[in-house]
Amino acid sequence: MSSSRTARLLGAALIGALALTACGSGGETTTSSSAPSSAAQDTGPRTITDATGAKVTVPANPKNVVALAETDLDAAIALGVTPIGASKSRQGDSVAGYLSAKVPNVKLVGEIVEPDIEAIAALDPKPDVILYGHFIEPDPAQLADLNAIAPTVVTSIVSDDWKTSLKGVANALNLSAKADEVLKDYDKKVEETKKALGANASAEVSLVRWNPQGPSYLQKQHFASTVVSELGLKRPQVQQTDGTGPSEAVSLEKLDVLDADWIFLGTLNSDGAAALAQAEQNPTWTKLKAVGAKHVVTVDGVPWTSRGGPIAAGVVLDDIRKALGSA
Repeated sequence: MSSSRTARLLGAALIGALALTACGSGGETTTSSSAPSSAAQDTGPRTITDATGAKVTVPANPKNVVALAETDLDAAIALGVTPIGASKSRQGDSVAGYLSAKVPNVKLVGEIVEPDIEAIAALDPKPDVILYGHFIEPDPAQLADLNAIAPTVVTSIVSDDWKTSLKGVANALNLSAKADEVLKDYDKKVEETKKALGANASAEVSLVRWNPQGPSYLQKQHFASTVVSELGLKRPQVQQTDGTGPSEAVSLEKLDVLDADWIFLGTLNSDGAAALAQAEQNPTWTKLKAVGAKHVVTVDGVPWTSRGGPIAAGVVLDDIRKALGSA
């Protein structure tokens, strides 16, 4: 065999091998929450591992997305996806106010932790993935009902922080590279906010949610607490209790637990606001040093005191910069 013929045959074999490799890339692929997006994952169904360790097969690029938790709705929007369905906010008959303008046509499909299965099944277009991030343990019966409608991905578990929740949503939507960009932008904004705090860079701040039952402070691993920590701001020692949610209600006789250089105070609805208005007449409240210095900052309780997401984190940073920033 001549050398030129040998070269042609080797070239043909190489082209054939490349063609087979390309044909094989359109099938099912397997990814995990930490796996980056790839060309192969863009062409066929993907089997991913969700936050519970379950395997779920989802479309390569889901278009019709339902978000059952506020943190998932926040994350999906930040990733550039507009869900077709979402749970109702505790603020009223809509999604969370800070997100509502971004999803004007979204259909409401039940309450937080109580999805309306019939409403989800009736969506037009039909959902091709359901995001199930929760702040309680996943309900197997609920998951079975939802999976009968569309692949359902548990994007986070109770102990996960908002960044892990974002990655769980990105995993379901095949947008892990975009999630990295979102987190990079957040880090940049944290550094910019730090520089703007000036003399308040080491201030002590109290984070409070006021419910009808009374006030609670946000515990150490709560979403907004982690944002404040990344800014280098201090928290009162008494508020350094472990937990991802608000504390137990503080009695009106012990409001000094809430005191600090600054108090950021949020309510979820009008009932909470009414309870706060009543408490402001309490002498124990008026004696707090933050109250005397007029350093009580009223904020939107949903982005501040819920589980949060990248957009909520931006709201927290903006509010802190506005209140404490020197520029």
